[in-house]
Amino acid sequence: MKKILTFLAIAFFALQLSVANAATATVWTSGPNFERVNTIGRNLLTKNNLPNNIKFVVQQSDDINAFANIEGEVWVFTGLLKFVTNDDELAAVIAHEIGHIVNHHVAKQNTVNTLGGGFLSWLGLGGKAQTAATTAATMGLLKMSRTDEYESDITGTDLMVVAGYNPLGMVSMLNSLNAGGTTVDFLSTHPAGDKRTMNVWDYLNYTYPAKTKVTYDNASFKKFMEYAKPIVDARNADPKKLEKFNKEQKKLQEKRIAQMQKYQKANGKSAWDRSFNAIQIINSLGQ
Repeated sequence: MKKILTFLAIAFFALQLSVANAATATVWTSGPNFERVNTIGRNLLTKNNLPNNIKFVVQQSDDINAFANIEGEVWVFTGLLKFVTNDDELAAVIAHEIGHIVNHHVAKQNTVNTLGGGFLSWLGLGGKAQTAATTAATMGLLKMSRTDEYESDITGTDLMVVAGYNPLGMVSMLNSLNAGGTTVDFLSTHPAGDKRTMNVWDYLNYTYPAKTKVTYDNASFKKFMEYAKPIVDARNADPKKLEKFNKEQKKLQEKRIAQMQKYQKANGKSAWDRSFNAIQIINSLGQ
């Protein structure tokens, strides 16, 4: 029962707040910000041979944020556009959100929310029991989301490389966000920034080593390197640690190649389209 409650989450907050905000938001449909976001978004999709039916939306908001939803949309807030220092960093954010879609994270969380809400209502729990069940369900979703963030960072990095953006923009962007926000890992849907940034840096060094050798004149990136260099140097000096690192990265690389191949169009219908069709059927059953 505990495992079922943990999986069937009632954590509606992420998707429901996104929908509520979208309904009342000022949305840009033209202008420099709109063109910038859509040019980068379309380039990421086209160069990676991904379906072009995604919509990129620019919302007027001071929040430094972006999100993807079940409608196949990536929303970018104008506060984020002011925060990024170049197009590589903006491409990193957009690629990360596309990663949530192509990895089926959005569909999975929407399914969990839909099923979880109905399941907990069916149980008819009350008082402390209801509180305990809700807490367990929420923590389950947070754990899933932390894993999703790591996966989307790596997917986004792959998308950037193929599309011709400097993947060091992902490193600098993650480090900038970490510097301006919380690093508390346990109760956050986003893992601590230093862990996420190091995860991307390690992946780049193993999979795209040439990309880490280029000059990247960015203050946030340079600051991160002050943190990362001693860690990498210590690992390289220890044969056992280095061997373990290489084995882990090889498995991760193989997984990413297999997943990206799955996302390509096949027989006129993509994995993306199938994912949305499946979730729409699930949602219709609950109406």
